[in-house]
Amino acid sequence: MAAQSAGADARGLRERKKLETRSALRAAAVRMYLERGPAAVTVQDICEAAGVSQRTFFNYFETKDDAVFDWDRRLAGQLVELLTARPASEPPLEAVHRALRTALPALVADPGWRDRRRLLGACPELVPKLLHSNSHLAEALAEAVAERTGLPPDALYPRLLAGAGLTVLRSSIRAWDPESPAEDLLAVLDSCFASLAAGLPNPQSDDPVHSAR
Repeated sequence: MAAQSAGADARGLRERKKLETRSALRAAAVRMYLERGPAAVTVQDICEAAGVSQRTFFNYFETKDDAVFDWDRRLAGQLVELLTARPASEPPLEAVHRALRTALPALVADPGWRDRRRLLGACPELVPKLLHSNSHLAEALAEAVAERTGLPPDALYPRLLAGAGLTVLRSSIRAWDPESPAEDLLAVLDSCFASLAAGLPNPQSDDPVHSAR
């Protein structure tokens, strides 16, 4: 029993170390992109800033841009797990809402996430790469919705719901002040989903969804 416990502790330590290394590489890539511009940063630069070898870098990422967009790939896996765990009786739109609501606080609390948001504003040439990265997220979410509803993966409804959910996510993040608490972001997300569930009624001047910047 003691040996099993020690083995579990060792595995847990290795996983924490991997997460720390991945986070350090991600943060270094975003920081250096902001400081120098994407074209002036190399994988070697990122490795030196994070204190790891290039071999270690390529254990986690294929390219330097992959490090910058790592949040999106991690979010795909998290959303699939969270959506799968939602009660089977829950309507699909509500399940997607709750999955996103659960995933968001940790996402925006991650060191460097706000820097990446500033980076996308400073370097618009990265936006097409973000959209490409998000396509993987949309596919993963659509497949999870399809499995939940018993529909074929290429059916219209799963793709429509996944697209709508991710549009709500992007709109909420864009409307949210990143200097404000995560609770404010969740409130915007909730309002967006409520508006979507109501069939996108005509906007009201006092509605936070429509009055948000």
